[in-house]
Amino acid sequence: MVKLMQLSNGLSLSYAEYGDTSGFPILIQHGMIASISDGQLFDSLSEKDFRVICIARPGYGKTSVYSMISIKEWGVIVKGFLDAMDIKKFDVLGISSGSSYAYSIINAIPDQIRKAYIYSGIPALYDNEIQRLWPFEITPQYSIDEFKNIARNVFFSNNVDEKDLGIDEKDSMINNCFGIAQDLKLRCNNWGFRLEDMKSAICIQHCLEDENVPFITAEMTAKKLENSIFVVKEGNDHFSKKGLDDFINRYIDIR
Repeated sequence: MVKLMQLSNGLSLSYAEYGDTSGFPILIQHGMIASISDGQLFDSLSEKDFRVICIARPGYGKTSVYSMISIKEWGVIVKGFLDAMDIKKFDVLGISSGSSYAYSIINAIPDQIRKAYIYSGIPALYDNEIQRLWPFEITPQYSIDEFKNIARNVFFSNNVDEKDLGIDEKDSMINNCFGIAQDLKLRCNNWGFRLEDMKSAICIQHCLEDENVPFITAEMTAKKLENSIFVVKEGNDHFSKKGLDDFINRYIDIR
């Protein structure tokens, strides 16, 4: 069940909880096309007795539209959410496009994080060398409206009837694709912090032939982190329920 929290900055933040409500919390940072209502993705975490908390970023699902200055601001927003929830210690899992937001949380409140995990994360696209290896056009100067047009053309150009869309697509295209547009804009601009300055231990997994995020860019990103464990996976899977389950069962432990 999706709940709403009104924060002091005026943002109405939507979130959903799964698993053991008295278990150890793990915050999920969702990908670009995603919905916090898709709780079955995290059954493996629920089976480990985690308290699974999925937070929707601005413009996604029922979270209100809110323009962030940089990815760094997300960590501040989540700190306010955690304070209101009285959560002092937690794990964090960033998936695909959600990886940069997981890093933002780690940057903002490193002392509250027990363990951090990145599954098929986007690379540090603020870095010029990584940008040169990125196979897609990078246009940091584009406006949100321009990125909305890109989102519609790339992800929703086939004019499928809304009733045939999955909940992940519906919650991503809502608000005229604002959530996706903001992700696209913020990821290729200055994040407001540097991965090189992080000391937290982070477990990162990436497939050698990932079709969405080139392996070399993920490897370069992992090398920026002082205490990263970089797990190399065979194959070309970027995201799948089976792949996520395997990662969770191998590397994420409630203890």
